[in-house]
Amino acid sequence: MSSIKTLLPVNYFSAPFCRPNSGIKTDHENLGEFLSGDRIINSPYVLKMNEDSYCEQTCVVDLGREENVVAKLRNERDNLSKADRNGIKLRRYIRDAYRINWLVDNLPPIAIIEGEDELDIIGSHGFPIGFKGDNSGSDHYIFNHVNIFIDYHQVDHKKNEYRVVKFVVILHSIKHEVEAGPRNEPATIKNPIESCNPDQAKRSHTDYSMAKKIGAQPASGLVLFTYDVFWQKSEVAFAHRWDVYLHQTKHDGARVHWHAIINSLLTVLTLFFVIATVLVRNLKKDFDTYNALRTEEDIEDAKEESGWKLVHGDVFRPPGGSLLLSVFVGTGVQLLLMSVLTIVGAFTGLVSLNHRGHLVMIQLFNYVLMGLASGYVSARLYKTFKGKSWQRCTILTALGFPGVFFSIFFFMDATAAFYGSSDAVPFTRILELIFFWTCLSIPLTFIGAYFGYQKDAIEFPVNTSPIPRQTPERPWYTRTWFAFIFAGVVPFSACFVELYFILLSVWADYYYHFFSILFLVWVILIISSIEVSILHTYNQLCSEYYHWWWSSFFIGGSVSFWFVLHSLFYFSKLHINVFATYVLYFGYTFLSALAIFLFTGAAGFLGTLWFNKKIYGSIKVD
Repeated sequence: MSSIKTLLPVNYFSAPFCRPNSGIKTDHENLGEFLSGDRIINSPYVLKMNEDSYCEQTCVVDLGREENVVAKLRNERDNLSKADRNGIKLRRYIRDAYRINWLVDNLPPIAIIEGEDELDIIGSHGFPIGFKGDNSGSDHYIFNHVNIFIDYHQVDHKKNEYRVVKFVVILHSIKHEVEAGPRNEPATIKNPIESCNPDQAKRSHTDYSMAKKIGAQPASGLVLFTYDVFWQKSEVAFAHRWDVYLHQTKHDGARVHWHAIINSLLTVLTLFFVIATVLVRNLKKDFDTYNALRTEEDIEDAKEESGWKLVHGDVFRPPGGSLLLSVFVGTGVQLLLMSVLTIVGAFTGLVSLNHRGHLVMIQLFNYVLMGLASGYVSARLYKTFKGKSWQRCTILTALGFPGVFFSIFFFMDATAAFYGSSDAVPFTRILELIFFWTCLSIPLTFIGAYFGYQKDAIEFPVNTSPIPRQTPERPWYTRTWFAFIFAGVVPFSACFVELYFILLSVWADYYYHFFSILFLVWVILIISSIEVSILHTYNQLCSEYYHWWWSSFFIGGSVSFWFVLHSLFYFSKLHINVFATYVLYFGYTFLSALAIFLFTGAAGFLGTLWFNKKIYGSIKVD
């Protein structure tokens, strides 16, 4: 069960629900499902292919005395029975908006609440346990009856083979007056509705008119859980069975995504034209003037007019903290390649909703494999900076980001386990993650670093002077920290709509499937991050400030600052008061922001490096 209020999934059987007669069994899940928080277990509901059922009973649950009675005894725990405690727990789950997540043939249900005049479709992201009353009677009611509608498609040329293509549940709250029978025997219903009356010559499925006659079931007393099953043939092919789920809500309309894409493209094109007019025009003029000079006096006069050429002897001077910068760029390249390979794999069909957990598994595989790239980039960059601690650089690249990730992840996992959340990853699965890290990712990083150190250092078009040039004093509004705050607005504006949908998919269990659009947004994000980094660096160089290495990385990664602000705004709308939720939400937010900062920062750094090599390679320097 999951909740958009607590964001803390719990085991279905932690609530006082009916249990299967054969005992609780857990499905064999892959590592991706465990990391996604999916825990698939069997249920007491029995569905036989193409066999309708009417008012099948699962069990009778005692939820204790009425709410107002129990409320007076809340401070007297010794006076509360086990049934009273079960009722308290279930009512708390209802208040916290917990939803039950069922699966039939790996399909979630489209949940519908039937009213007097209309059907309220509440989506395919689980269905509520119950609802709160209007305080005229009981405060909490439970949905104790479900109509299960299953559409099936017959496999071509196979008479007795069928595939489930749609799964719908209609919820009802029915106050049965029951007398519990012997164990594993049906209860006696004293006030049966038509669908529950075995004496009816022709029974029909439960509907709102039947349930309305005897009222809703309070979340207290003896509660009988029942269900109907209705099978119907469908012409929908198995390959298209997810279509109805992916297009059922207004949030998932493709029109919204395409409007966002158009706005993003306009943003990037606007920035591109700014760069084209400001940079290209000025640079072309500088190139023509500078390369046409003949005398030393002319060159000195030109230098006083154009600041960026003055620092040609210092622009490629190795920065302070070159080891850490090399590690950051190498790790960022690893995350950059992992993200694009995962997105491409998703929209080309390598990832299917029919295979739960595969997206996380592909993401993990890509991260491990791209250890080759991170080792290579960090090693070659560190060699270019004339660094001497090569082993330390490689070790930090292999252990840095994964070490931070695992430390925070272990703390979040321990918190989830302490609160009894099903989101907690078992220790054996954590050992699998450690195996991927130590036995695959780290060796691949060292292999990549070996090849990086074997390559020649990156060559620059101008020589570095032996004596560093003194940098002029800069106004506060031109400093990196100030630019970091505002530079991220441009790339963030290009992706905030998709970010909203991604947050919905992570925290509200919405199905995200616009991976082709996400790929375009990813490209726009990277290009815009590079553009703002280049623009900031050019302004720095024009003001004769040549310490651009770190600033290009920070400006490229500045979108992460706005990601954090957006996540804080999203969190403020959730009305959460559980400590574990704070830990999980801000833990994952920090890790996501760190990853975004590293890979967009690496993109900005590498793009700026290419830009500087181009402009300084286009001038004549003795």
